[in-house]
Amino acid sequence: MSKPRKAIVFIAGPMTDYPNFNRDEFNTEAGILEEHGFTVLNPAILPDGLQHGQYLDITLAMLAQADAIFLLDGWEKSKGATRECDEAGRLGLLVIYQSWESLQKFIERKTGSVLEVLSD
Repeated sequence: MSKPRKAIVFIAGPMTDYPNFNRDEFNTEAGILEEHGFTVLNPAILPDGLQHGQYLDITLAMLAQADAIFLLDGWEKSKGATRECDEAGRLGLLVIYQSWESLQKFIERKTGSVLEVLSD
């Protein structure tokens, strides 16, 4: 009998204009997700030197292999991460949030309304 596969999670978040392209945040969350038993697709492992469109082509291909997308705080300010989020919705992926703030930004983006999200 084969062993069940782990759920695959793609991490999306802001990179441009962040120190070291926000790799520390991506890598920290990747480690936490791995500790919880997920297989993690982490775009922060990609090398420097590609064009934005090339990165997006690669990350969308990664995302297509995932079961869920994990949205880092600030994802809504990133053209790439918002595109990945929209694609995750099209693919019917589960959405996981780094914080309540990320959840609220997701709801606002999908509804066009500012809504209160209770965190306690």
